[in-house]
Amino acid sequence: MKTLLLSAALAIGVYGAGPAPANANCDNATLHGTVAAALTKTSSGAPTATAYVESWDGAGHLQYQESDSQGTSHQTYFGTGTYQISKDCIATVYYDNATTNPYSYYVAPNGEGYWWVNNLNVGIVAAGHAELISRDLIVDPTATTPGPCSVSSLHGTMAWDAERTVQGAPQASDGFESYDGAGHLRYKQTNSDGYTTTTATGTGTYTISDRCVASVYYDGATVPMLFWVAPDGAGYWWINLQDSGVVAAGKAQRVSHELVLK
Repeated sequence: MKTLLLSAALAIGVYGAGPAPANANCDNATLHGTVAAALTKTSSGAPTATAYVESWDGAGHLQYQESDSQGTSHQTYFGTGTYQISKDCIATVYYDNATTNPYSYYVAPNGEGYWWVNNLNVGIVAAGHAELISRDLIVDPTATTPGPCSVSSLHGTMAWDAERTVQGAPQASDGFESYDGAGHLRYKQTNSDGYTTTTATGTGTYTISDRCVASVYYDGATVPMLFWVAPDGAGYWWINLQDSGVVAAGKAQRVSHELVLK
């Protein structure tokens, strides 16, 4: 009996444990497609917001579009970069022809995004997560072929939350937005400054370019919010560019294909 038990134990040890997990082995091809991120940060002690998309070609080159807001002014611009990804999945990234002070990113081995911190030591305190939104190279200001998005890309109900600064004071917000896929939306939102909570409801209109940039007008506003939309409609990354004293950016995620708000 002991011999049989020992043989069974050896068999489990040899055959039952399964293969050892493979080590990750990244290279430049690990990142191929378009990623997006949106966040608030501190620049020289002041709150600012940033949202961006980057298209990585899998061969060491990228193009990006970025918007930055200081609350009362903003900038939107395109740029380029080069990168090298080591086998242990760390990317060294140079933007806009820089040759010193590269960024260092921790890349997901499956290519679904990267994690970063601003390590340039120029007075900016910022870190975040850029998520893969498409295998297409969406960012290309000289493209002559249509991109993957249209107004129908946003259809369903999105949920979001954000901590922001309003006229210099901290505030938190969350809410639902229901998009009909034809340029109209409804929203419900809750705001809190820590002492008072308010709720707002309203409507809006939107357009989406073929390169997945949405311009969203709430409640008859003439200055839009800017979104970068995932082509499959699973989410969008937004920034407040209305220059009204609000510093805010974040991500909204689809929670239903139905229009929860009607």
